[in-house]
Amino acid sequence: MNVTALREHWDEANARVLQRKAQLDAMLGDSQRYEARRRDADAWLSRMEARLAAMQPPANTADVLEMQLREQKSFHAEVHQYKHQIELFGQLTQRLIAVYRNDDTTRIKRSTEAINHRYNELNNSIVARGKALHSAVSSLQNFDRSLENFVAWLSEAESLLDAAERDPHLLKVSDDILIRTGE
Repeated sequence: MNVTALREHWDEANARVLQRKAQLDAMLGDSQRYEARRRDADAWLSRMEARLAAMQPPANTADVLEMQLREQKSFHAEVHQYKHQIELFGQLTQRLIAVYRNDDTTRIKRSTEAINHRYNELNNSIVARGKALHSAVSSLQNFDRSLENFVAWLSEAESLLDAAERDPHLLKVSDDILIRTGE
C-alpha cells in the first residue's frame, strides 16, 4: 500500500513538473517573441530619433522651408504609421502579464513603458517641429508683406522727392500740410 501511495505521489509530482516545464517552454517562446519585438521597436525608435536629431532648424528661405515641410509631413506619416506596431507591442505585453500573472513581469512592464514613452516623445517632438516650421513660414510671409509695404512706401517717397526736386514750391506746401495735420 505504501508503494502505491508513493507511486501516485510520484505520478502527481511528475505531472506537475511536466506541466510547469510546458509552461516554462511556452514562457521562453513568448519571452523570445517579446524580446524580438522589443529590439525591433528599440532599433526603429533609435533610427527615427537620430533622423529627427539630424534635421536642420527651420530655414529662412521659402524654398528650403517648403522642402522641410514636405520632409516633416513624410516623416510624421512614417512615425504615425508605426503606431500600430507600438499598439501591438503593448497588447503582447498585456497578454503576457495576464498569462503569467503568477510570475514576475515587472521587467516587461518597464520595457514596454519605456518604448511607449520614447514613441510619445518622438511624436511630440515631431509635432513641435511641425509647429516651428509653420511658424517660420508664417513669419516669412509676414516679413514679405512688410517688405512689400515698405518698398511701396519707399517708391512713393522717392516719387514725392522727385516731384519736389522738380517743383520746390510743392515741398513747401507739403511741409505746411504736414505741420497743420500734426504729422
